[in-house]
Amino acid sequence: MLLLPHINQYSATSSLKGAGCTNEGADSVGLVGDIGKIIDVILAFNKETEYEQILNIILTKIMEITHADGGTLYLLEDGMLHFGIVKNISMNITTSDAINMPPIRLDANNIENACAFCALENKPVVIEDVYESGMFNFSGPREWDKNTGYRTKSMIVLPLSTYWNEESEVLGVIQLINSPYLDIFNPPIVPALANIAANTLANLAHLKEIRMLFHSFVEVMATTIDERSAHSHRHTRQVADYCVKFAKYLNKEHSGDTRFIFTKQRIEELHMAAVLHDIGKIVTPLEIMDKADRLTERLPILRYRFEIKKNQLEIDMLKGIISPKIYEEEIAALAQTLQFVENLSFSSVLSDEQLAEISALQSLTFRDAQGKTTALLEPQDIEALSIRKGTLTEGERAVMQEHAVVTGRLLESIAFWKYYKNVPEWARNHHELLDGSGYPRNLKGSKLSLESRLITMMDIFEALTATDRPYKKAMSPEKAFDVLSEMSKAGKIDGELVELFKKSRICSL
Repeated sequence: MLLLPHINQYSATSSLKGAGCTNEGADSVGLVGDIGKIIDVILAFNKETEYEQILNIILTKIMEITHADGGTLYLLEDGMLHFGIVKNISMNITTSDAINMPPIRLDANNIENACAFCALENKPVVIEDVYESGMFNFSGPREWDKNTGYRTKSMIVLPLSTYWNEESEVLGVIQLINSPYLDIFNPPIVPALANIAANTLANLAHLKEIRMLFHSFVEVMATTIDERSAHSHRHTRQVADYCVKFAKYLNKEHSGDTRFIFTKQRIEELHMAAVLHDIGKIVTPLEIMDKADRLTERLPILRYRFEIKKNQLEIDMLKGIISPKIYEEEIAALAQTLQFVENLSFSSVLSDEQLAEISALQSLTFRDAQGKTTALLEPQDIEALSIRKGTLTEGERAVMQEHAVVTGRLLESIAFWKYYKNVPEWARNHHELLDGSGYPRNLKGSKLSLESRLITMMDIFEALTATDRPYKKAMSPEKAFDVLSEMSKAGKIDGELVELFKKSRICSL
């Protein structure tokens, strides 16, 4: 909801003015200046999109219009006026000089303060000389003058008010010091600008709240994914952290390359895409996400079958079907085979020799409960043990890879604000590779943005170096960079980004 400016029709009598207040020779023409300057001020208010920057612009522009030497912009929060920004031209004072100033309380006991009165009553205050006025307690300005040698004379205090449905809300106060134009309410240009400034503040505050709400929503979704698994709970934020740090490095060290100019907005968008890149895992079965070895829950069953086989051999030996020597040989071979199977289940990569031995295991049999001779290792056991690399079968890998599709589908269903319009595309492509061998859409280099390539690289690097994965040992950063380099040589990831990432040293080597 954007607020439209409402211009108060202030007059000389609608403001609270000190006794004997005069214009001191200034006229309305001198205050207003040419219409172009007024328009420039309004455009400056409306152009700025960052809440923190608009405070400086509002105070600076209104000081320029009124030719004030000093000014303070207060923001109303929690029943107190907090210093937002302080300026004094002749003393060259900036905002940082006011950081430790205490806020001004807004209550009936503090009505003697001009700024508090202005905020509470939503009325402007004009004082010709704070040393001669008895309307408010000006001990603060006098103490300031005593400590600095400055001479505070005139004071103008304007409420920053917004209007909606005929009701006003004070967002803050602007206090102007030593302006030659005290009769600013005829014509009411400066109060009108104060209203426009207040509405600009309200709009930006509203947008800031929307962005904060959206970010908190994103963080909740990311936490939901990370908390599903105790073995990858840091993955999402680690990838996002790497992406932001690297983007800032590129922006600083390689700003001459237009590809690497990362504005605040671009970094924010990249961070959000990185945080959301694995949101599709919300539908991935946990037993697949956390599969620590090839056989997992099948291994105890397999051990039980081996125990049955061992008992059957003992019975055959006692019955005289096989000799004690053959029994001992069979028992030893059975134990060796079980040890081989258990080791295979927890191996990271299989050799051709191991795959050949696995194939031979298909000939092993035992008698089931009905006395029927059946395979000791079922087809599912053989399939799982035959996984060349990792712990997932082809079927399980297909289910795991589906998370990239779900990520895209979920993010496409969210009405992203245009500020984050690239987030769905950048996030969904984090498993795509430059040669088209990635998934789920087999996109090639020209179809992949710099941000997608960056997220992909960081996703791989974090997975290689992660210390919390039960199915693999963590690689050192040096080894992980070797893997990234090999992938870049194979045309799968961006080699330039890999070299720059390594050079950046944002990850310990």
